[in-house]
Amino acid sequence: MDRSAPPEQARLKALENKTSQDIYQQKHDAQLGNPDSKSSERMQTDVQRNVNEQRRIQNGIDDGSLTKREVGSLERGQARVDRDEANAAANGRARAGEQQRVQGAENRQSKRILSRETQR
Repeated sequence: MDRSAPPEQARLKALENKTSQDIYQQKHDAQLGNPDSKSSERMQTDVQRNVNEQRRIQNGIDDGSLTKREVGSLERGQARVDRDEANAAANGRARAGEQQRVQGAENRQSKRILSRETQR
């Protein structure tokens, strides 16, 4: 059962819709890539990590252990990580140095989420 507030549900639905649009555009933009390349593998790992972080935030919302302020702060942090990833992959591949910067941002965000979880 989803116990998040209606505005939160609307925000999450909008994020899901945006992601769906992005996926559709990527599938239909005629770019060809190698999903087995090191760059692609790094980005796939980052995407899975983002999904896991978002799930951890949602768990805090669902069990009521995160305040609206904490959720907002963590969501803004996730948005920054997403922008960093998008910028790193803007040219179609993420180089190792770009990936290190993204992973550093992800590590900081993960620690922020973890610190909120341990306060529960």
